[in-house]
Amino acid sequence: MEAFPIMLAIHNILRWVVILAAVAAIGYAWHGVATKREWTKGDRIRTVAYVASMHLQLLLGLILYVQSPVVDDAFADPGAAMGDTETRFFFVEHISMMVLAVVFVQLGSSMAKRATDDAEKHKKAAIFFTLGFVFIMGGLHYIWAQRPLFPGL
Repeated sequence: MEAFPIMLAIHNILRWVVILAAVAAIGYAWHGVATKREWTKGDRIRTVAYVASMHLQLLLGLILYVQSPVVDDAFADPGAAMGDTETRFFFVEHISMMVLAVVFVQLGSSMAKRATDDAEKHKKAAIFFTLGFVFIMGGLHYIWAQRPLFPGL
């Protein structure tokens, strides 16, 4: 059996883990900003879950990218690839948006960790985690418009 379809299925399932981790981390971060509560172990766990799921998703995505027949075809004729919506999405748009999402989420985690007071931790996490999530949603627009939300079900 070929590994590509299995890894793609895992990548599709992991998207839901990322989204759930994002919603939890973002929601609690903004709640912390609004209520001025202390930064807790739970906040750190939600941060780690969001960052770790993003890194795993990026790793799988990069492996899929170098194995993808769509991307192979795009590299063979980049001009034609840029003229086709689906090919351009997987060749350039999806990977670019997701790498930016990972950068923002990682920045939020690092900046929150380095912040000296709880209010600043929540603020940095809330802003950068939200920016990361905006890029995630932007990088999924074509997938959600063209493919089932739960592939294989």
